[in-house]
Amino acid sequence: MKTVIITGSTRGIGLGMAEEFLKRDCKVAVSSRSSTQVQATIKALSSKYGADRIYGLACDVTDSTGVQALWDGAYKAFGRIDIWINNAGITNSMKSLLEVAIEEVSPVVNTNITGLIYGSLIALRGMIAQGSGQIYNVYGHGSNDNKVAGLHIYGTTKRAVRYFTEALMQDAEGMPVQIGAISPGIVVTDFLIQDMRTMDADQLAMAKALYNCLADTVETVTPFLTERILENNINGADINWLPEEKVNERLNSDQYCSRDLFSMYGL
Repeated sequence: MKTVIITGSTRGIGLGMAEEFLKRDCKVAVSSRSSTQVQATIKALSSKYGADRIYGLACDVTDSTGVQALWDGAYKAFGRIDIWINNAGITNSMKSLLEVAIEEVSPVVNTNITGLIYGSLIALRGMIAQGSGQIYNVYGHGSNDNKVAGLHIYGTTKRAVRYFTEALMQDAEGMPVQIGAISPGIVVTDFLIQDMRTMDADQLAMAKALYNCLADTVETVTPFLTERILENNINGADINWLPEEKVNERLNSDQYCSRDLFSMYGL
C-alpha cells in the first residue's frame, strides 16, 4: 500500500489519479486552493473508498508554509509519504500575448513554476529524512518546446518545469529519492473546455479537428498514469501517455479523427 500526495486534485487529472490510486488500495492526500472543494472531495472519496485512506487540506502551492503544512498533515495521517505528485497548475486565457491581461501573468508563473519548486523541495527533504520516496512533476504543452498561439505564457512555464525536473533528476542520483515526469497528453478537462469556449468559430473548428484525434478523457488517461507510477522503480522515469509515434498513428486513423469528444459540452 503506497501513500500519495497529489496537489491540484479536486478535479481533472489530479482527481482522476486520486481515484485510481484509491482503487489500487493506496492512501491518498488531496488538495486544492479551495477548502470547500477539498472537503467535498474528501466526502465523495470517503464514501466510496473509506475515510481512513483519505486526507485532504486546502493549500495554495505558491505559499511554501501551506505546502509544508500539506506534507506535515499527510505524514501525520499516514506515517510516511511514498509518492508526491506536483499536479497543480493554471493556464492563461487563450489570447495573443498582446491581448493577455498583465494581471494573468503572475498567477500562472507562480503556480506552475514556483509552486512546483516548493512542492519538489519540501517533498525531497521529507523523503530524504524518511529514507525513500518518489516525486513526479506533470509536464504539459510547451514542455517539448512546441508552440501554440494563445498559450505562450503557460507553455513557457511548462518548458521551465521540464528544465527543473531534469535538473532534479540529476541531483537525485545517489539519493534515496527518485524523480519522474508525467506527460498526460491532451486531456478533456475544465481547463481545455474553458479555453475552447473563448475561441472564435475558425479557431474552434481547427481545435476540435485536432483534439478529436489526439485528446482523451480523464477516465482513459489516469489508469495508465497510475499503473506506470506504481510500477516504476528508477530515477528519471518519463511516463508519457501520448508519445510521438502514437500521435502520428492517430493523425492517420479514421477511428480517432472521426470521434466527437465535445458535443456533450455544447461545442
